[in-house]
Amino acid sequence: MSKIKSAKQLTFTYFSIVAFAIITIHFSVLESTVENLEHFTAQHRLELLANSLKNIDIQSDEVVLDNFSTAYIGYDALPDSLEISRQLTPNSVVEIYKAGRVDQETDYFVMKTAVMVNGQMLDAFIVNNDPIFELSEEQALNSQTNQLLLSFGLLILSLLVVLQIASRLTKPYASLANQLSAKTKGDLSPLTLPVAGKTVELVTLTESINTYQSQIADMLERERAFNRFASHELRTPLMVLRGSLSLLEHSNDPQFVDKQRVRMTTAVEAMQDYVETLLSLTREKEETVTPWKLDNTEIETLLSHFQLLVEEKNIEVSVNIEHAPCLRVSHKAVGILIGNLIKNAFAYTEQGHISIHVSSNAVVIEDTGVGLENDSKANQGYGLGLVIAQDIARKYGWQIDLNTNEAGGCTASVTGLDNEGLK
Repeated sequence: MSKIKSAKQLTFTYFSIVAFAIITIHFSVLESTVENLEHFTAQHRLELLANSLKNIDIQSDEVVLDNFSTAYIGYDALPDSLEISRQLTPNSVVEIYKAGRVDQETDYFVMKTAVMVNGQMLDAFIVNNDPIFELSEEQALNSQTNQLLLSFGLLILSLLVVLQIASRLTKPYASLANQLSAKTKGDLSPLTLPVAGKTVELVTLTESINTYQSQIADMLERERAFNRFASHELRTPLMVLRGSLSLLEHSNDPQFVDKQRVRMTTAVEAMQDYVETLLSLTREKEETVTPWKLDNTEIETLLSHFQLLVEEKNIEVSVNIEHAPCLRVSHKAVGILIGNLIKNAFAYTEQGHISIHVSSNAVVIEDTGVGLENDSKANQGYGLGLVIAQDIARKYGWQIDLNTNEAGGCTASVTGLDNEGLK
């Protein structure tokens, strides 16, 4: 953790690298520009002097061309103070320094050219020591130094501004990090958006974290409800088995025994169906299922499982199969899903009617019961039974909706039966 740099440290490091690169490039470009300009000017001047030398009647080996330029005819005519090579490129300016000057402040420019003297072509060395070159170079360097100092000052000021901006931008993120660090185990309360320094990215990040926490909270609550529902549904068949075994101990009547055997078989099958369905929800790949239709026979079979709930109630049950959908999903999963909706309708309707409408894309169950808003017990029952139904629907891409209808009861619908897995 100690090796990880803060945003301010990274900003300072990157800014320093960029500033150093800018100063280096700036100085190098100016130095190169001054040198090239000086050399270009000297080349042009000495070319003019070389042309003028060809028009002069040369009588000696040393010809003064102007106050700062002298032409030496022949290599031996050069002063000993000038160390000039014989192998100079003709008509090309070369910069040298005055011999004996340690500081080498005085620049000399030399050009080798050819002139005709008394009918003979000889080498001529034109030497120019105009101090204007040194003066202009010194002035340019002084000006550049001032510019560099000014640039350096601006860079420092810019660095302070950038660090302040970086601090202002990172402070809200640090606040979010502190809020997350301060959370206790199991605390999924939403984060508070900092007042200062709001940005689109910050708002998006905060909302994303809060949404993610909300999803985790919903998942945990769904898991708890799922466990309650699973234990409840599995406990019921066990109670039936225990009750039947207890009754069998007190009777040897064949009809009574056969009736209890049917009850026990049904309870075991129900428990097996629930266990298999619960396990199937954890599998990523569904086993291949032979296509089957959710027709009137299937619905009547589901209704028979919960017939005891409406035997003593004044309820009319109607089934309308508009178009039986062809499904490639386990009978047990569909039976538990739709069975829970039918069970809730039977359990929370005391009188009136319950209608079941099946189409190619949906199953709609409408009742005249207590509805969703009139009875907390009903809400708890619907919610408990819907946990596993919602998980089944979620796995196959279906949608379960519960709404209060005009009669005050509940309309439960499963839609999306033509989605993937149900064609």
